[in-house]
Amino acid sequence: MKVTNKEYKNRIRWTLPQKIDHALGVIDSFFIKYPKSTISFSGGIDSTVMLHLARVVDKKKIAVFVNTTNEFSEILKFVRNTENIKIVRPNITFIEVIDKHGFPLISKMTARMLLDLRNPTVRNQATRNLWLTGIKKDGTKVPNMKLPNKYRYLIHAPFDITNKCCKFLKTDPIKPFQKEGMLVGTMAIDSLIRKHSYLKTGCINFSTNKATPLAIWTKEDVWKYIKQNNIEYCSIYDKGETSTGCTYCAFGIMFDKTRFERLRKREPKRYKQMMELTNNGVTYEEALQTVLRGTLTKSLFTI
Repeated sequence: MKVTNKEYKNRIRWTLPQKIDHALGVIDSFFIKYPKSTISFSGGIDSTVMLHLARVVDKKKIAVFVNTTNEFSEILKFVRNTENIKIVRPNITFIEVIDKHGFPLISKMTARMLLDLRNPTVRNQATRNLWLTGIKKDGTKVPNMKLPNKYRYLIHAPFDITNKCCKFLKTDPIKPFQKEGMLVGTMAIDSLIRKHSYLKTGCINFSTNKATPLAIWTKEDVWKYIKQNNIEYCSIYDKGETSTGCTYCAFGIMFDKTRFERLRKREPKRYKQMMELTNNGVTYEEALQTVLRGTLTKSLFTI
């Protein structure tokens, strides 16, 4: 069911009790429609709250955790200590993704643009033109679809950049479960894409068999719910992390330049392993320095 922007803004302002009632109603309706559905569980605070709410409705519901081979150690420990969790694994490791496809740098969208621009074909000619100009074939201007000038130097980088990590390591392994219905703990405020998705379908998307009962929640709501209900959460949040994405993911690194420094202090061996990963003979450390510096160096072309 479509939601107007006005309705969305009003729901975001609901009290926590209102949001809890709404979420429980969404979950109950979804479980009735999809009796064999499961819960997507990442070990993060959002999915922890969603799991708690879901088991208020049905204590026996199974949660699915995808071990991407790129998880925080604290997340793995927390998941293994959580009841009734099914752990699945991808058919490829993060190290193999790096070697075959490249590093996850800047953002998914930027990585997708660079992938097309670095691999021109007759079929992607129109798409490449869109990435370079921000103009569609019909002449419509879409500035947010244009690759920012500050990242264009990466078109010529001697290492590959990929947007496929999530597909290989998260999406593909969980697809079989989505056919029967799945609860996902994402929120509309997480990104414009998720907001637009919520406005289009509301909390239940029957075309994808997914429900997002926390769609109108905020991080403040999540933490308040955790404290009010004395819910155990992963210890990684008490060690300086505010999100629990993949350990070695460099999407958004421009906005959190100390992310990997925190990893180095907690787990120096894993940090060293990460920085030594290579693509086309270039190490992850060199690729990260290139992005943070905003320019290519001659030394990269002599490896």
